[in-house]
Order: sequence, then structure tokens, then C-alpha cells
Amino acid sequence: MSRKLLLELNGKNNGALSRWLAKCEGEPRIAWYPSAGEDFRDLLYLSQKYAEVNPAPKPEPLCPNIFLHTDYFPHESSNFLDSRTIHIDERTKVSVKSIEELPRCELPLDDKIVSFSEGSHATGRVVFLEVEIESSVLGTFSVPVIYAFVENAAFCAKQVLPKNGRFSHIVHVRFGGGCGGGGKSSGVWLLNVLSKLNCEMFITDSHLSRQSGDSRIYRLFPSLAGDESISQLEQVRVVKSEGWSGHGDVSWNIVRESAFSASPKSEGCT
Repeated sequence: MSRKLLLELNGKNNGALSRWLAKCEGEPRIAWYPSAGEDFRDLLYLSQKYAEVNPAPKPEPLCPNIFLHTDYFPHESSNFLDSRTIHIDERTKVSVKSIEELPRCELPLDDKIVSFSEGSHATGRVVFLEVEIESSVLGTFSVPVIYAFVENAAFCAKQVLPKNGRFSHIVHVRFGGGCGGGGKSSGVWLLNVLSKLNCEMFITDSHLSRQSGDSRIYRLFPSLAGDESISQLEQVRVVKSEGWSGHGDVSWNIVRESAFSASPKSEGCT
């Protein structure tokens, strides 16, 4: 379950994440952004405020209430999280209000999947962040984020699936490059685990052609293998790239047979 996964990441800590979980009723709704790099656009696009300002033509699943970013982050020279300000431009400021170190997560790096198999000082680190968004359009609000500096496929196969983890939303944008650290996988394997993760909404830039790293992932992690079918997806909205992805516009897709599509009571975003 989602709570079990978050409790596993929290370990024995009795800090901010533990307090957030104690206040969260029921199962947390987690948005997972694999290969996130230094990008936090998902916090805006998947927010309640964005849904109110930009209503979709069809009912959408409830918004996530916590975000999980993963990326093995090989950049030794990066100052990511060294400063409280993550991003700032004329419309939006993203900053870290607080940070809690969680137990490390040591997972393998395979040189046939990633570009830098040595990783960096950040690789293996896990942190819980309270991120503040200041937007000229959406206003000011805070979002809880867990960032695990790990390789995405290994994390899914070794940490998420064995814990019966659930993600309401999965963001597949600029996977393996761009904002991320670089790799040899397009992330097409995510299509094979959408139902296993009970994903309700898949957000993608459609860069889903199999690469050499994906074939390697299937050999190392058979639980991630499948037929890579997109027939399970029903597009509900498209957002212009605006620099988010070099692969084109980003689409929001309901995953058929998910908890959302099976239950009319799930309609709307709160």
C-alpha cells in the first residue's frame, strides 16, 4: 500500500514525514516523477489550484497529496538543494521551507542503464522536503515531496512493487535526460507497471520508443517487463510543452481499469 511504502522510506525517523503521515487519513495519494532531475513543474500541474484554473474537459482523478521524485543524480558539481531556492523566474518561485534526511536507499547502478555508473555524493540519499510554490497565476501553497536519489527501475522493482506500492499519478517527462542525469532508457517500461501500481493518471511526453537500457531493465528486473501497450490510456488533456519537454507537448491520460476509471465516485479533483 502507499502508506507502507512511505513508512518504509521514513524508517525510524520521528520527524516531519512521520508527522505528515500521522495527519494523513487513509491511503496517501502519491504522484511519482521518475527521472525528475531538478524539475518541480509537476507540483504546479498536479495541484488543486491548477485544476481549478484549467478544468479538464473530462473528469479527472483526485489530485495527489504527496509527491515522490526519483533520480540517481550523478552530477558532482551540482548545487541542487544546497540553496533554499530551487527555481525562480518572472512567474514562479519554488523554494524549500524545510528538509529532513531520511534513511539512505542503496540500489545498484548498471552501466547499461545509466550513463554514469559511479553516481555522486547524492546517490543513495533520501530527503523529505516541504516545498513552497509562489505563482503569479496559482498563488502560494506548500507541497510535501520525498526525493530519493536512486535509479528509477531498480527503485520500482526492488522497493515499490515488493511493498505493494501504489501511485495515483506517474509523470513520464524528459525521462533519462533533459532535467535528469541521463541514461539509456526511455522509460517505456512504465507502461507495463501502470496497472500493478494502480496508477490512475499517466502524464507523458510520449517519448516511449524502446532503447537499449529498457531491454537491459527487462533482463535485470522481469517484474517490469510487458507488452508496452498504450491501449490502456485515454487522453483527457494536453499541455503545451513550454520548455518542459523537448519531445513535444505533454498529455494527461487516464489509465483504464484503474481505481478511478472503475469508480464514478472518484470523479473530480480535491
